[in-house]
Amino acid sequence: MFDLAAIFLTLSAVIGWLNLRLFRLPTGVAMLAVGLVTTLALIGVDRVAPGFGVARAVGHFVGQVDFSTAVLRFMLAFLLFAGAIHVDFEALKRRGWTAAVLATLGVAISAGVIGGGFWLVALWIGVPLSFAWALVFGVLISPTDPVGVLAALKRTSLVADIRALIEGEALFNDGVGVVLFGATLTLATGGAAVAPLPLVGKVLLQAGGGGALGLIAGLIAIEAMRAIDDYVVEVGITLALATGVYAATQALDLSGPIAVVVAGLMLGRHNAREAMSEQTRRYTRAFWTIIDENLNGILFLLVGLEVFALDFDPLVDVLAISAIPLIFVGRWASLAGPSALLAILDRGVKPGLLAVLTWAGVRGGLSVAMALSLAPSRERAIILAATYGVVVFSIVAQSLTLERVIIRMGYGRALTSADPS
Repeated sequence: MFDLAAIFLTLSAVIGWLNLRLFRLPTGVAMLAVGLVTTLALIGVDRVAPGFGVARAVGHFVGQVDFSTAVLRFMLAFLLFAGAIHVDFEALKRRGWTAAVLATLGVAISAGVIGGGFWLVALWIGVPLSFAWALVFGVLISPTDPVGVLAALKRTSLVADIRALIEGEALFNDGVGVVLFGATLTLATGGAAVAPLPLVGKVLLQAGGGGALGLIAGLIAIEAMRAIDDYVVEVGITLALATGVYAATQALDLSGPIAVVVAGLMLGRHNAREAMSEQTRRYTRAFWTIIDENLNGILFLLVGLEVFALDFDPLVDVLAISAIPLIFVGRWASLAGPSALLAILDRGVKPGLLAVLTWAGVRGGLSVAMALSLAPSRERAIILAATYGVVVFSIVAQSLTLERVIIRMGYGRALTSADPS
């Protein structure tokens, strides 16, 4: 494990340096592109000169990395916590109902629309896929990726409460998506033997319990930090908070993503006030920025390399391509559907903001990790191919153009080199 970590950290650092010197692409896009292009080139070389076996050797090396476990049981804790502590809590409160509805009801609507459409397309072109498995795909592809969204937002000066809304939704719907993924997977593998009411109860317990644990742990950490003034110890407390809460939820079968997001938001709410000194705030922000950027680089590099896990099949490839427009239909439906409720609770969502939120629905490594966690089967191969196609398109196309959509709809402006980072 140490050797693998050393190799990927080195690759991430080298690619990051070359990108800054030559291309200046968003870090995630650069990492994904290098991984994807390198993998496809190796596969091409292997087909032209199969005797060398280069692609097989590299594929074997990449196969030693359990991508799903690395993301779901390790990276996600750090990435979500790092994102949460930087969210403007007061701005998020002003759009609180909107974020809550989008991260819960919105994910469910999106999953239903995408899953239903995916099943119909599969039925039409002759790919054997049950509705339950299509719904699994709808759930795992519906959560937006906070890593890709936050990276894109860094390049724009966005209205504060809209920025907090997009960030908060992206952070929370990951947790909701993971919980719903477990429930729909149980339905797909258990069939009619699964009772719906206990399953719903389990979903609510995992989500609510994770949120409560994150809240309590976050408040304890804040009180501990308020009693001292030493940035080394206080940064260590934030690290213990992220890892400890996530590990505890794994042991208690609660939602780890929701727990670390709540804990991070609590810490972010207080760190600018009484809990931390200015020196501690500076070091804490720097520490979590470094963790965030380095893990982001490795994650996107791994996503690019995971093309080795795909089984290429013409019909499945057609189905995978059809999933790309489906994610926009599902995303729009998840926004337009609850719009009447949002209008009552939170001053509504204007058409321009609907466009921004729809295009801000960037998918990323979490969806790939959930797809890879499925047991080997015909359904897994179909879902993985569609997931990979959607994620690659989303990271490249949406994250590169989100800035223009935000500016065009009048919710921000492009940052210049003179603007503060």
